[in-house]
Parts: sequence; C-alpha cells; structure tokens
Amino acid sequence: MLTNPEWTQRLTPVTPHALTKVRQLYLALYEAITRGELVNGQSLPASRQLSIQLGVGRNTVIAVYAQLTDEGLISSSGRRGTTVTYKAASAALSASLSSAEPSSTPPAALRLSARSIHSAVDGTWQPELAPGMPDAALFPKDAWRKALLVASRLPANELGYNSRPLRRLQSAISRYLTSYRSLRVKPEQIIITSSTRQSLALAASLYADPGDHAWVETPGYRGAMEAFSLQGLQVHGLKVTATGHVLKDIVSNPRPSLLYLTPCFQYPTGLPLSAVQRTQIMELARQSGAVIFEDDYDSEFRDNSQARPALASQANDQTNGQSSDIVLHAGTFSKLIFPAARIAWMVVPELHVDSAHHCLRMLGGSHNSVAQATVAELLDNGTVARHLQRARGIYAQRRHVLIDALNNTGRFESLPTTGGSLSLVVPLKKPVPAKVCMSCLTRHGVGAQLLESLSWNKPIPTKSRALVLGLGNVSSLKIPSSVDRLVAALDESVHS
Repeated sequence: MLTNPEWTQRLTPVTPHALTKVRQLYLALYEAITRGELVNGQSLPASRQLSIQLGVGRNTVIAVYAQLTDEGLISSSGRRGTTVTYKAASAALSASLSSAEPSSTPPAALRLSARSIHSAVDGTWQPELAPGMPDAALFPKDAWRKALLVASRLPANELGYNSRPLRRLQSAISRYLTSYRSLRVKPEQIIITSSTRQSLALAASLYADPGDHAWVETPGYRGAMEAFSLQGLQVHGLKVTATGHVLKDIVSNPRPSLLYLTPCFQYPTGLPLSAVQRTQIMELARQSGAVIFEDDYDSEFRDNSQARPALASQANDQTNGQSSDIVLHAGTFSKLIFPAARIAWMVVPELHVDSAHHCLRMLGGSHNSVAQATVAELLDNGTVARHLQRARGIYAQRRHVLIDALNNTGRFESLPTTGGSLSLVVPLKKPVPAKVCMSCLTRHGVGAQLLESLSWNKPIPTKSRALVLGLGNVSSLKIPSSVDRLVAALDESVHS
C-alpha cells in the first residue's frame, strides 16, 4: 500500500520546511495510523526500502519507526517485518454505534456553563473617556527598562516554581502601605497576586464556602460580584446612595461571610465611607463574623485632600496593633504603574499566611519573579513615588479641562472642579433612553458608561440620568473633541 505513488507523495518530506524531515514523516505516519488509514496488522516497508522510496536517509526512517514503536503504534519482529499494532480502543463502541438506528438529532456541541454565559465580556479596545483606564504612557519607560534589567539578574533559585513571592517586594509594599495608607503590616502578611480579581477569588476561597453570602457595593465594581459568584457565593447588593452605604439590609438578611467595600474612594461615586459608617460596618462585621475586603481603589490619586487612612489601619488600631481578622486590605499597581505590570496584593492575618499561599496555588496563582523584582526596584529607588506626584498633577489638570468642557455644553448638572480619581459621575440635566444611548456612545467612539449599568444587581432602567466618565485614556488636548462626540451621541439617542 505504501508503495502507491499517492502515499509516496504524501509521506515524502518537503524542503525547505519549518519542520525537520523526521518530524514531517513522523506526523504523516502517526495521522495515517490513528485515523485508521493504516489498520492493525498491516505491514510497513522496511526502513531501507522506505528511505529509498521517499528519497531520505535511512536514519530518518529508523528514528521515526523507533518513536512509533515506543508509542505502541507499530512493532518490529524480525522476519515478520514492521507492522501496525494500533487498534482503536473505541472500536467496539464505534461498531455498536454504526449498527444503531440513525438519530435525527444533530450531535451535541460543546456546552458552556451557566456562569460563563452570564459573565460579562470585556473588549480589549477602550475608547476615550472610558472609566477605570489609566494612562499607560505616563509611566517613565526608561525607568521600567532599567529596573527590568536589574530584575533579569535574579539568581537561578528565584527563577523556578516559587511557592512564595519575593521578600524584597513584600518589604517594599509594606513600606509603601505605611507611607501612603497609614497601615503597618509585616512583609510576610502581604500575599502577591496578579490582579484585584484574583485577590477577590483568594479571599472567597479562604473565608467562605459555596452557598455562603457576600455583599458587594451597588453601583460598584462588577468584577467583585463576578469573582465571588464564580466561587459559589450568593452575592447581594450593598446599596450606595448620596448619603452613604445602606447597612440595614445586611442586618436583616442571612449572616454574611464577606463584605466588599471601596471605603476610601467608592467606585464609581467617589464618596468616602464616613467615620460613623466605618465604625458601624466594622462592628457589624465583628458581630456577624464577616470579613471585609477593602479594595483600595484610586485613593492614591486624590489631589484635593489627604487620603483617609485605610480601613484596615483603623481595625488594627482597635486590636492593639495586631493584624485584624476583620479587614483584608487589597490593592494593585495596575493604575499607578500600568495594567500590564500585573502585580497586586492582599494583606492577610499572620495566622492565615500559609493557608493563603496554599489557596493561591490551588487557584492557579503563580509568582512572576522578574515582574515582582522589577516593581520592587521601582519602589525602592523612588521611581513610583516621583511618578505618583507627577501623575496626580496631570490627572488633576485633565479633570479641570474635562469639567470645564462638560459645564460649557449645557447638557449636564454643574460639576465641582474638586475631586480625585480617574473617573467621575456626571448627572444629566435631562434623562436619555438608556439602551439607545449605549449604542450611540459606542458608535461615536466614546467610552462613557451609564451609571445605572454599574448597578449590577438590577436591570438597566428605561432612562439613564447619569454617566461615568474616565480621564485616564484621553489627553487634555483631545478632551474637547471627545466631549463634542459625547454630546453628539446624547443628541442622537434623544432623537432616535
């Protein structure tokens, strides 16, 4: 059979080719055998004969036959020569299926799970004025390259499958938290993750079981709801209003295991948790045995006032300086450096450090030692501190330009020039059709979101009364034209 010209052409390696002759011949014979074109018991030419037939060296054929023999697909037995020994394990099943009555039902396709179907899909392109996007071009690339060069000199023992993060990065983050967040923790308490979402999944794995209850701010970060839901938790909306968080709903419902908060700068409203509510929510957590996940969102970019101390630092003060069992402080360098840095952290009690590392490995978390060493170098040499000071000024300038442009349109409620963060909520003077507005914004290349779309626990209403805008991915010079497109999208949505 293999002497047939068609087979000769099919098996003959091609030159030039990206694959070696051995690899090409191996793949051709492997596929022919496993597909049943060469059946069990069929004889194959001797290595010398096949090498002459294909015009390749005999050693090429010998190497291929040896590998196929090792894989149990062929065997050589002296005078009997080389024969195919592969017999499909599913032969009996195939026979029974072929003898059965043909079904009118088409074969089933791969089925997605319910949780994957309901998960939001984020696009890679983020148009101008999209909230939550930092300006990756601001971070000094030369400083990053130099730090990366330093990190590339890590010793071999720090480039393997490390179960723990780099101590140097833990120490650097510990100092950073002391300086910027008034939070004193030991370096070993800092668990390094790749993102806030991974920190959320880790917190759920550590402190909740499937079926337990979690509360997440609404409007708020949808990723927190998704991370908890994927860990099997029942997620409830913790309502945020103009006067603060509505805590009474938690008291009147089943005991929560986790509470997700952005207490220093609530996303998207920008409202900090008041001193009274800080005390109330920590007391509520203590009484119910819940753990608070404190997402330190955008607090470093406040430019009009000093950022409030981390909620975890207040909890520590009330426990004689010991790590609190109530508050997990989490943050990320995605906005301070750039998202591709993929370095985030979560502070856990000392007693839970080993369990946290174990759970992180179970979740598939690993430690990019080179990235960790790079960020540690940038923290230690002062690059991050200098960049933060510069970025605050640039973002503050953009905020003034954006607010002036919005106030001049006459379409929005008057906005104060103070604030902070990379996003702001913009109330509309007149509501617009919500779904139509979303389509119009996309069509005009504007990344603004409806405030109502961030209330993840209820459907988007018919009318939208406020937008959430970002200033990270649009320069001051481009802001006026971006606002013009925003107004055009709103006009179109009203007249559609």
